[in-house]
Amino acid sequence: MKKIYTIYFSATGTTQKCVEKVCAGLGMKPMSEINLADNLKTKLPEFMADDVVVIGVPVYGGRIPVVVADTLSHLKGNGVAAIAMVIYGNRDYDDALLELTDLLTDKDFHVIGAGAFIGQHSIFPKVGVSRPDLSDDQCLIKFGKECLNALSDGRNSSEVPYIKGKKPYKHSANIVLAPVAKEQDCVKCGACVRKCPVGAISIDEPWITDTTKCISCGRCITLCSQKARKHSGLKYSIIGAIFKACFSKRREPEWTVVK
Repeated sequence: MKKIYTIYFSATGTTQKCVEKVCAGLGMKPMSEINLADNLKTKLPEFMADDVVVIGVPVYGGRIPVVVADTLSHLKGNGVAAIAMVIYGNRDYDDALLELTDLLTDKDFHVIGAGAFIGQHSIFPKVGVSRPDLSDDQCLIKFGKECLNALSDGRNSSEVPYIKGKKPYKHSANIVLAPVAKEQDCVKCGACVRKCPVGAISIDEPWITDTTKCISCGRCITLCSQKARKHSGLKYSIIGAIFKACFSKRREPEWTVVK
């Protein structure tokens, strides 16, 4: 009996939803679910021969978030099957899927499937609105089923077919648009402080964000019970208008599975 593990970084819940749909397609419930957004230093599981690992990460600037890549670099695949997923906000996933599959292959995983899927943009939510939607869900389930077929058939190709991307991977500009709150709107509940993956918010002044640490993941916005934390300001408005104009045309999921 195969055991399935899921490891993902989901700050706003979108990547988690995508991973869960793939698991539905696999027809297996994970025996272990790890959201690295809860703890980037969490102890990672050790895998046995028949295990299957689904790994999902968001795309930031066309790359895997550096802090997530650093954590995943501690994985030991031991030759088990892995399914690689990246979720992006309808602009492009650039080199992120290639980067993730390379990382997993280097860590001795046998990547049987790799896919790029679309979610609502975490910084500019008017792009990719309400995604993943029903059509996306169907694609995610189909991807899971195709991976299950590959597992059932015992396909042992050395690598999945062509994955978009190139080396060296693109340089990520790492432009941080850090969410903030007005002091008078903040009730100092501490939710954003406790749950920020990179410790960019202090308990003393939780309405301020340390831009040297922030990765613009949007988790604090999602968690804020007062809806006080948000992106704002002239710079954000200008970039947001340009981004919406350039990247609102619907993109569709892409995936590949070993033959």
